[in-house]
Amino acid sequence: MKRWILRIIDLGVLGYASFWAYDSYRAGYLSLPDLPNGAYTLSFKNGFRAIVLDADVSDGIGDNAPKFLRSLGVVNRDRKYLGIPFDVQPWFKEAWSWCKAPTNEEKVDLERMPDDFKRQVENARFEAVCRIDVDGKEVVRGLIFSVPRL
Repeated sequence: MKRWILRIIDLGVLGYASFWAYDSYRAGYLSLPDLPNGAYTLSFKNGFRAIVLDADVSDGIGDNAPKFLRSLGVVNRDRKYLGIPFDVQPWFKEAWSWCKAPTNEEKVDLERMPDDFKRQVENARFEAVCRIDVDGKEVVRGLIFSVPRL
């Protein structure tokens, strides 16, 4: 009987480890580039992957963590992040994009967006503009907004 219980426990541990490995693969953590100091990652279910530079961090507990564990959602537990990916070619969809705080010009451009888009991000804080470098040309990959967790 003990042998069957141990086999069931082993199967459960193996299943959990397999799920964790697959989830890490889907989130892109296995292809994560080196992160500079002060950079945090965000990975969304829609495939949008972001490295946020100079983020506003409320809890600096993860500053020296390994790159796999440096998530902006972990160090800012009081905020929920919304990633809005832009349409890009399929070969760019799983690339990590580098995100910086929006400039004043980009904030003004947000005001020119369609009313439907503005309604979706109403009362959200505009956190970052994400870009990928394609042969020396920067392509805007998406936008990141945050809202408080209630």
